[in-house]
Amino acid sequence: MNTPRSSVWRILSMVLMLALVAVACGDSGDVTDGESASDESSTIQGSTEQTTTTSADLSDLEGEIFISGSSTVEPISVRVAELFEEVAPGVFVDVEGPGTGDGFKKFCSGETDISDASRQIKDAEAQECAAAGIEFTEILVGIDGIGVMTSENNSAIECVTFGDLYGLIGPESDGVTSWADANNITGVNLPDAPLTIFGPGEESGTYDSFIEIVIEDIAEERGQEASTRSTYSPSADDNVILSGIQSSDTSLGWVGFAFAANAEGSRLLQVDGGDGCVEATAATIASNEYPISRNLYIYVNNAKAAANPALAGFVDFYTTTGLIDAVSQVGYVQLASAAMAETQAAWAARGADVTANESASGSDIDLSDLEGEIFISGSSTVEPISVRVAELFEEVAPGVFVDVEGPGTGDGFKKFCSGETDISDASRQIKDAEAQECAAAGIEFTEILVGIDGIGVMTSENNSAIECVTFGDLYGLIGPESDGVTSWADANNITGVNLPDAPLTIFGPGEESGTYDSFIEIVIEDIAEERGQEASTRSTYSPSADDNVILSGIQSSDTSLGWVGFAFAANAEGSRLLQVDGGDGCVEATAATIASNEYPISRNLYIYVNNAKAAANPALTAFVDYYVTNGLNEAVASVGYVELADTAKAEVATAWQG
Repeated sequence: MNTPRSSVWRILSMVLMLALVAVACGDSGDVTDGESASDESSTIQGSTEQTTTTSADLSDLEGEIFISGSSTVEPISVRVAELFEEVAPGVFVDVEGPGTGDGFKKFCSGETDISDASRQIKDAEAQECAAAGIEFTEILVGIDGIGVMTSENNSAIECVTFGDLYGLIGPESDGVTSWADANNITGVNLPDAPLTIFGPGEESGTYDSFIEIVIEDIAEERGQEASTRSTYSPSADDNVILSGIQSSDTSLGWVGFAFAANAEGSRLLQVDGGDGCVEATAATIASNEYPISRNLYIYVNNAKAAANPALAGFVDFYTTTGLIDAVSQVGYVQLASAAMAETQAAWAARGADVTANESASGSDIDLSDLEGEIFISGSSTVEPISVRVAELFEEVAPGVFVDVEGPGTGDGFKKFCSGETDISDASRQIKDAEAQECAAAGIEFTEILVGIDGIGVMTSENNSAIECVTFGDLYGLIGPESDGVTSWADANNITGVNLPDAPLTIFGPGEESGTYDSFIEIVIEDIAEERGQEASTRSTYSPSADDNVILSGIQSSDTSLGWVGFAFAANAEGSRLLQVDGGDGCVEATAATIASNEYPISRNLYIYVNNAKAAANPALTAFVDYYVTNGLNEAVASVGYVELADTAKAEVATAWQG
């Protein structure tokens, strides 16, 4: 798939956005090195030859643009076209909405300039485009929810679960003729009323998104193909679907939220995706609280954009004025500023696809020709990520040897700030004193966020007396006042509550570890300050720089207690994770609760790169280019950590290449 890679993120995405705003105000001057591009104190590093049309140019443009695809995205493209034709009256934009799938068929056969899509392109569709020699740019334009609806006359139902929807609409429901029939499949307490169903057909991205979000997991659990029933009334026209829903007092249907929100004669049902009933609103869709939400896209034919100034000018306009003025006007959720900047960077990057043997910094270096050595030291938590990235990199750059070790974040920074290493892995941010050591040695660096981790609090699998610990419990057991604590119950005399009377042996990282520092900062520090104590652990426990040694210790005692990074803890044998209450109730440590920050002991993971060494060593530069693209996409989750969101990945790439 020809999605843009990080080569363009060398140019801050802000450059394109601000340059276009300046152009729209009539300033045709170029933004040059060191010039301020906004009222904010932003300095532009480097320049670009990216072609954007000035406002004077737009009025002179002539040509035609043909857009097809999603009926959901169609209103956005229609509104952008209306706004564009006001400033470029010589350009005619034709927009139609037969459905995402049909749109991609036309796009990949070369019939259209832009394909609107309410889902990402499928691999098979991308392969069709590639076979036809069509390269494209994927551009995120907005966010939508899928509204589940019934007639305004249906007062018997207010909220439906994913299980209800599977039983009513899923692959096992062809014999379901009343709402209550679905109770025999996966529905619960649905009313006994006739059922007529209206929704999009298989050509629609709304259909695909509904299947993926609502049906797929339940179908897999039940050994079924992920699809809808065959016996319902499908249509590619959302207005036809709405008319159907309005025509029956006990109807059920689904359409894009923008169509559903203000439809007469029908109403939106709340949906429970597992966390309770949620009403579909712009706010709950933007926050992802509403469980049936999805991104909206346009796909642009790169070659046609290069050959047609009208098309290039239209997409320039779409990714700036269009996103700001059109998306919310037609009922969709506008992108946050960071996501909007990423969209603008994606368009600026059109055609800049990076192959496996090409440096993602945009240079023409062939990775297979690179030779050299790279030395990485630091956090034992981050070590598995860097090891995996090194393994992947060495597959495409076999002449580069990457040596990774994990003595701990603190020890890693000592080596880094003395010039011994190229990269320092860190499970916390660099401390002021460490940064000063680097500065004193003349070492400038770039801090790069690579993933998210939680700290797992653990005990033996044989310890059934405890399920959840509070921060107060942990302070009483592990904190600076606990040296005399030899049983769990002893901590009740400090800040613990109702801890069991059982022997206590503690295993955890030592002071050289970023996991130690993060645990102190998140769990111990505030309570220690309240009690007038130094923020530290007890001196009487078994510390180790090796997570496997810590796990072995926890496994060795039936009433043990310890803490390690979540990726090490999650699947460890002979031990189990305790829930942790940071003040808002007991929360289990999972990838999902860590990513959402619901689990209270979570932290960011970093690498620090020596800038001078990177400038002098093409192998090191190429390795970090690879780390912030392929590495973040392929390595982080594969070794058990929580992958960054797409917007965060874009910011990471900008931080490195800006």
